[in-house]
Amino acid sequence: MDIQIREVNREDFDGVFSLFKQLWPDKQLYKEDMFTVYSRGLEGNNDKYICAVYDGKVIGFCAIAFMNSFWQEGRIAYIYAMVVDEVLKGQGIGTRLLNEAYSIAGVQGCKKIELDSGFHREAAHKFYEKNSYVKRAYLFSKDIT
Repeated sequence: MDIQIREVNREDFDGVFSLFKQLWPDKQLYKEDMFTVYSRGLEGNNDKYICAVYDGKVIGFCAIAFMNSFWQEGRIAYIYAMVVDEVLKGQGIGTRLLNEAYSIAGVQGCKKIELDSGFHREAAHKFYEKNSYVKRAYLFSKDIT
């Protein structure tokens, strides 16, 4: 299987959106709003989006943000979305996306890479632990609008 890992472009959005529907099957997704967020990430300097492509189809996606961290006393990378097509999981695609994220984070001068994952995503938790991630915090959120 010849899989390419590369930065995304605007034309990849439909494929990425399909993956988001797999990632959040119980969430109502609004394509126009998602495209706005996607476009902002492409145009900004604090985000990098990468994808896995096979036979012209987007089969994996990873969104990375870069920020300063007092806790880490330096710059960190934060993976805020990561998904691989359900049909193709277990074939090393997620690992390849993570490896590319590590390379990008290194170029950005990051000391650490972090992410969060929903409680229900137990298979993802095992994947991250297998890739040397350590559970070290809770994520709290609150709607403000």
